[in-house]
Amino acid sequence: MAPFSCAAFGEESKIADDTVLLTGVSGFIAKHVALRLLDRGYRVRGSVRSAGKGAEVRATLARHGAAVERLDLVEADLLAEAGWADAAAGCRFLIHTASPFPMAQPRDRFALVPAAREGTLRVIAAARKAGVERMVMTSSIVAVYQGHEDRTDVRYGEADWSNVDSPSVGAYAVSKTEAERAAWEASRDAGLELSVINPAFVLGPLLDADAGTSAMVIAMMMRGRTPVVPDVSFGIVDVRDVADAHVAAMEVPSAAGHRFILSAGTRSLMEIGRHLASAEPTLRRRVPRFVLPDYVVRTAALVSRQARLLLPELGRPKDLDTDLARTTLDIVFRSPEEAIAATATSLRNYGVVR
Repeated sequence: MAPFSCAAFGEESKIADDTVLLTGVSGFIAKHVALRLLDRGYRVRGSVRSAGKGAEVRATLARHGAAVERLDLVEADLLAEAGWADAAAGCRFLIHTASPFPMAQPRDRFALVPAAREGTLRVIAAARKAGVERMVMTSSIVAVYQGHEDRTDVRYGEADWSNVDSPSVGAYAVSKTEAERAAWEASRDAGLELSVINPAFVLGPLLDADAGTSAMVIAMMMRGRTPVVPDVSFGIVDVRDVADAHVAAMEVPSAAGHRFILSAGTRSLMEIGRHLASAEPTLRRRVPRFVLPDYVVRTAALVSRQARLLLPELGRPKDLDTDLARTTLDIVFRSPEEAIAATATSLRNYGVVR
């Protein structure tokens, strides 16, 4: 992507004097964002839930050449008020990545909403009090296209929202949708500029052995845990492009007030497996080899909540409108295959998969 102007917010702007509050800095996306920010000369104040987690993040970023002397770590939890006012004090920008992303979906579709929505509102309240100028929020593509089973138009863009009233929408998608809607309303009330990043399935290189939920899908394939997969497809985006988009959305004046969908292209679970086997032939007997017939998934859905969540996705690839990210944020996406290969390589390098 093209380099940003240091004076994106005016000639008097000086990156070296700007502090960015980065919530959930220990997350997969957030660590990459922290690397970009530190490399560009910002001071970063990262929130963590424990001092031990903060020490791990600092060590990880240092190993990757980050100027960690410009990194401060603060303890704050999305479910509690304590710590957020101090975390936001003196910050010009806020990048809010913290949100629950469990491997297994809770039975209660609204179980994740308190941490996601109420935590977002706490962060915005602290930002308002501190005089933060702009917030960039990490949402998800699942806040855009889910719950529209009868829709015939497969193209989804900035104006589209998931329908959380649909029983087909899982807890994670409900939490991301509710949290993002709350952020738009609260930011307008607070006079806070907001840009939102809606990435598809995020893959790409890990920075340490702390593999997140997305990478573990690839890990399960590499371990031979998914010999058969349903006929589902989804957009894929490289975490490095996601990090670049966050920084651009923070710096580019015209990014305010927009949602940015990030996807380099759609791939099925079988296609992901085939590419893993192509990149690493030793995986040929481990990656998925068969596609489950739709009727099998539909039958399983009668008794399985997890299978039921797959029903709206069966054989229904989405056309995701990424034009705004390409034009406004100047993102040139890495291919899905590059993101898949980078994930697999780092899972090996960090010993997550042997």
